[in-house]
Amino acid sequence: MTGNSENLTRERSFPFYLFQLWENQKTGRLKVNTGAGEQQFCLVKGELTPITRYFPEKDFLDWLQETHRLEPPLRFNHQLIGAENINSLMAILIEQGFLPSREALELSRDFLVARLIDHFSLPGLRFSFEEEEFSEEDILIKGVFVPDLILQGFRKLAQIEAFSRLLPSEKQLIIRQVPAYFRKLSLKAPELYIWKLLQTPKTFKALLEQSWLGPAETKKTLLALTCLKLIQYSPNPETPEVNGRNSLPDIEKSLALFNEKNIFICRYLAKQLGPVAYNLIEKCYRETVDYLDPIFLNLEFRPDGSLEPRAMLKMSLNELSPEAKKTLLQGFDEILVAELLLVKRNLGNQHEEALVKHLNKIGETA
Repeated sequence: MTGNSENLTRERSFPFYLFQLWENQKTGRLKVNTGAGEQQFCLVKGELTPITRYFPEKDFLDWLQETHRLEPPLRFNHQLIGAENINSLMAILIEQGFLPSREALELSRDFLVARLIDHFSLPGLRFSFEEEEFSEEDILIKGVFVPDLILQGFRKLAQIEAFSRLLPSEKQLIIRQVPAYFRKLSLKAPELYIWKLLQTPKTFKALLEQSWLGPAETKKTLLALTCLKLIQYSPNPETPEVNGRNSLPDIEKSLALFNEKNIFICRYLAKQLGPVAYNLIEKCYRETVDYLDPIFLNLEFRPDGSLEPRAMLKMSLNELSPEAKKTLLQGFDEILVAELLLVKRNLGNQHEEALVKHLNKIGETA
């Protein structure tokens, strides 16, 4: 193994590890060993990609027949095999008319997805990653968006016992997140249903009681959302109480702190990008608010990046219920996270890190 190899720790499961490789935009080979032999999967900037020199053509042919894309027996023209201008099994399949070229290339990708998903719940799975660069000529077809692949894998799971240690405790709060890639995800009805149930943070026990999907399907869907960082679990299971009352922060002070941070982000981005920064921040805010609680419709986005409560909400900001306050506080965090990702995409990691340090100082002095 080379110095660039990354080994899976026993505490992490295969789909979570795969997501980490995608999130970090890794390029190289994912090696998977089930005990019966090793398989390799190539990633290009985190996307599962068919690479000619590592593509298992014989296994691909077997899969085409097992899934009835091709019906045996196959009668190959032996004059094509070994011909100078025919250098792959796929070329023979296309040349003899077994498959159209576009379908053959797309099936090469489907084959790798199906093969990788088969490993999601295998016990005793060992795997590692080795970085390696590939040339454009090596790539058969554009890679697969790995978060959607992970969703497919969780949907097909028959048993979730292997992942049970990754579920929250009964009293832990489940809080949804809105990452920058949210709009690209192909969420199906069960995932969207659980996502909507979590508009307001709920304990794991409350979610299981409220969900119409049943415990097993709810847990499976929750695992998929957790893997893709669409939800997180609170480290403290319950809101502490002081003198019999929930000790939530003063919401007006929290809004003022949020505005101070948000204004700083806007000014920082404007200094680097010019006036277009304010349009980017507003667009980011609108897209994030689309997935937040409707209470955010009562907050007006101002040109400097701050939020101003509309008249009715302003009158009763600190009279809100504890749940509504929690929703607002969580929404403030989600908006800031989305804006930091915007900075990262436009300016890079160093700018994001510098900005986070300054925002933390704002929090300390508030």
